[in-house]
Amino acid sequence: MAITSTQPSDSFNWPIDSDKADPAYALEYLNNPEHFPSFSSGLTELISKYGYKGRPDHTDDKTRFLLSKLSEAEISITKSTVLDWFREKRRPNSSSESREHMFHVCFALSVSPADMEWFFGRVYFDRTFNCHTVEEAVYDYCLTHKLPYRHAEKLIAVIRAFPDPKAPSGSGTVFTKDIIHSLKRCETDEELLRFFKHNKHIFHQWNQTAMKYINGFDKLIRGKKSDKAVINACKAGKTFLPKEVRQCGLIVQEYLLAARGGRFDYISGKSIDSVDFMLERMITLNSGLSRQAPVPLFVKRNFPSKKTFSDILNRCGSSTSYDSIRKCLILLKFYHFWAALLLQPDLIDHSPFDIYCDETNALLAECGYEDLFPGNPYDWLFLWASACKKPLDALRGVISSIDSA
Repeated sequence: MAITSTQPSDSFNWPIDSDKADPAYALEYLNNPEHFPSFSSGLTELISKYGYKGRPDHTDDKTRFLLSKLSEAEISITKSTVLDWFREKRRPNSSSESREHMFHVCFALSVSPADMEWFFGRVYFDRTFNCHTVEEAVYDYCLTHKLPYRHAEKLIAVIRAFPDPKAPSGSGTVFTKDIIHSLKRCETDEELLRFFKHNKHIFHQWNQTAMKYINGFDKLIRGKKSDKAVINACKAGKTFLPKEVRQCGLIVQEYLLAARGGRFDYISGKSIDSVDFMLERMITLNSGLSRQAPVPLFVKRNFPSKKTFSDILNRCGSSTSYDSIRKCLILLKFYHFWAALLLQPDLIDHSPFDIYCDETNALLAECGYEDLFPGNPYDWLFLWASACKKPLDALRGVISSIDSA
């Protein structure tokens, strides 16, 4: 069965073939550059919509066109950087500098909000505005009102000079969607500046909705110290109540299910309540994609390392990488959905793939992230695994194959 996903603004179909559950098929698919849109082709499509009339395969002409647009907008990006984009020598990553360059391109071309959402989500593989930061909230306002980049810079300078008021006593978390609603009501610079003057204190934290869900999944999935007694009882052949098992973390419940089938594996001496143990059991991910993995470099870079996930789950600092947090959310949702179904097969009696996609996309939308997109290698892997008969085994098989390559 081939499940095809299409997007309104995409020019390709993206097959998710559930009949090919072999990790070798997934690795072969990831290796085919025709399956994933290049940054160069996406950028070419964007500039062609906004004035470029030259040949789509002429790198120098495209570079001159984009540099002239940037110059007109008084924005500086080096010629070598733009050339590397079109020559596929450099695909922008999720760093703050690369995000800033993506905004520069959108300002220079005066792109519409819809095209900007397409460019960020389908070409750059990241969300558009994080309106919980001053800079990107101002970019949202200026691009919506077709104001130039220099105007945005002036507004940001004024806002930065405002004193930082203390948060009112009793004030709770302000979510990004609430800020967006407030920004949409600002029709003039005066209204925007007034909003920032009274609310500057809320622009110091972001990804609060995503972290709320990540923490919730963590509590449900991760093992607890008390789960060790249930594991030991199982190894000793003792009986235990289903209620006792259901109180264990999902990762331990899955282990116990395998143990009842005679598949005990070695976990002695391991801290079952640690993040590292949870990640190891979930996808046997040790260090992201191996540098020797038989996949293109940009695909490898599309997969976060175990340390990245561990830092997010251990709350090590405030991560500003929306991309990493989105991918952590996808991983946890994937495991929670399919592990719960493995443990209780009667939870869903029809179309689990469709339900998984609907629930995951609803979750991502609530957190301000892009839907699952098969043109993104990371997203494709989770969609492909979800279409297989044994999603957890399918995902683990691919990650294990990559790590052992």
